[in-house]
Amino acid sequence: MLLSYLTAFSLFCAAQAPLPAKNLSIFGRGMYPGDDSTYALLQDAGFNTVMLSSFYIHGDGDLYSGDDNKHPVIHNGKWVGDTSYLRRVAALKKTARIEILLEGRWYNQPPNTFDFMRDWIDSTKQVPGVVTGTGDHSTLFQICKVLKEVVGADAFCIDDESVYDSQSVIEMGKLAGRLKMHMTLCPYRVNDFWKTVLQHTDQKVVDAIYLQCYDGGTRANPGLWKAATGAVQPVYPIFMCRGAFSTCESSHNSKTVDEIKSEMLRFKADYPKMSGASIWQMADVKNFVINNCAVTNPASGSAKTVKAFLAQIKESLSTGL
Repeated sequence: MLLSYLTAFSLFCAAQAPLPAKNLSIFGRGMYPGDDSTYALLQDAGFNTVMLSSFYIHGDGDLYSGDDNKHPVIHNGKWVGDTSYLRRVAALKKTARIEILLEGRWYNQPPNTFDFMRDWIDSTKQVPGVVTGTGDHSTLFQICKVLKEVVGADAFCIDDESVYDSQSVIEMGKLAGRLKMHMTLCPYRVNDFWKTVLQHTDQKVVDAIYLQCYDGGTRANPGLWKAATGAVQPVYPIFMCRGAFSTCESSHNSKTVDEIKSEMLRFKADYPKMSGASIWQMADVKNFVINNCAVTNPASGSAKTVKAFLAQIKESLSTGL
C-alpha cells in the first residue's frame, strides 16, 4: 500500500508547487491522521496552501506529529506513520500547495526541533543514532526527503520561537534547495535572526513569510515587518480565529471574521502589495463549532457548521486582495 502512495507522489514531486498569486492558507493542526470528512471539507473550502502542522524533531532523530507524541511518523529515514494520512494529503495536493510546519519549543520547554538542528548541522559532531551534517545520508536530509517524496510537501516552514540559531536555518535552506523544495519562515516578532536568515538564503528557495499576528505577535504588521527586514518575499499575516484555546471569547488575540476583515484592510493600507493571509488553525475552526459559539456567544460569529465557518474565514482573508 505504501508503495502505491510513493508511486503516486512521484508524479507530484518532480516540480514543486509555486506560490499562489493570491495565497490563502490554513494551518492544519488536529489533522494527523485525521478523517476523510475533515479533509473533504478543507478541500472544498478552496484554500490554496495547506500548512500541515505541527511536526517536531526529537533527539533520537525521529519526526513526530504534534497530534501524536507517542508514535513517530519518520524513523531511520523512512515513513512509519499512518498511510491514510498520505492518501488524504494527496487529495489536498491536487488543488493546494503543501507545506510542513516544523515547530520548536517555547521558552523553558525541553529541547526539540531547532535545538537538534543547531546541534546536528556540524558533521564533525558525534550524536548516538543520528547522522550529523546535511549530506545525503544525514538525518536532517533524510527527514526532509521523506517529507517531499512520501508526504508530497512543496516546502517546510520554520517556526523557531526560542533557539534562533541562524546558521543552522541557513543550512536547512540550502538543503531545501538541493531537494528542489521551498522553505518559508513563520516569525512573530522583528529581530536580527530572521533578517540574517533572509540575507543568506536563496530568494528562490525561501519564497514566503507567514507573520504571526496573534499572541506574542499581537502588534505585528506585515508591511512594517517587510520594511524592517528588507524582505523581497511576500509577507502574509496569520490570524487566530475564535474557538482558539476552546473558548468563544477572544483569547491570545483571536479574532472574529469581521475583525479579520478590518485588520486586512488596515494591513493592506500599509502594504498595498500584500497578496495573501492565513488562519491558525483547523482544530480551532472545529472548536468554534463544537462549543456552539454562534449560540452561546453570538458576538463571536454566526457560523454553526465547519463548512460555513471555513467559508467565512476564507472570505475574511480575501478582504482587500
